[in-house]
Amino acid sequence: MLWLSGAAVLLGYLLGSLPTAQLAARRAARAVTDIHRIGDGNAGAGNVGRLFGRRWGILVGAVDIAKGAAPVFAVNLLVGIVAPDGVERGASGPGMLAGVSAIAGHIWPVWLRWRGGRGAATAVGVTGAVLTGPVLLMALPAALLLWRTRNTTLTLALMYISSIVIAKAFFGVAWGPVCYCIALFVGVGAAHLWTVKFRVRPEPAA
Repeated sequence: MLWLSGAAVLLGYLLGSLPTAQLAARRAARAVTDIHRIGDGNAGAGNVGRLFGRRWGILVGAVDIAKGAAPVFAVNLLVGIVAPDGVERGASGPGMLAGVSAIAGHIWPVWLRWRGGRGAATAVGVTGAVLTGPVLLMALPAALLLWRTRNTTLTLALMYISSIVIAKAFFGVAWGPVCYCIALFVGVGAAHLWTVKFRVRPEPAA
């Protein structure tokens, strides 16, 4: 299974590192734009939404979530084919590696010289692949909160934390996947605090 773990890490990183916010900013601005030098300098959905409108922000957020979910689902499916006993409730060792790699790819993408987004949306996607039921249950309340507040950080935090609590309290999910998702939440926060001081200072608007 070593080859499968290696493939999971590679797939997760490549999908996670897709520069969604950068591509959206260039498309919306109709010019060569460096997302790190406009707005708050973050290569994420929140910055894109504030700069170019809610629709662009929602699009970037949806793709960033999919970047986390897709490699986990794909690897779990492959594990289910190769080793049917290796997947329990949507979680497998290689699948979890793919999730971590996807988040790492989003935060440190090679295409943007290792300066990506905060990783929160991608982490929600990974959590959705591991705790699918709870995340789907919280999707509508989260969408309503985002619509009312337009605060992506608050929305993602509510969805993330509540999904983990619901998974354990009502879905009987084992501690392994739950602790994995908690570790992702803590890791994303720590990575943000570590990388924010290296972010290029945004240029003032003209």
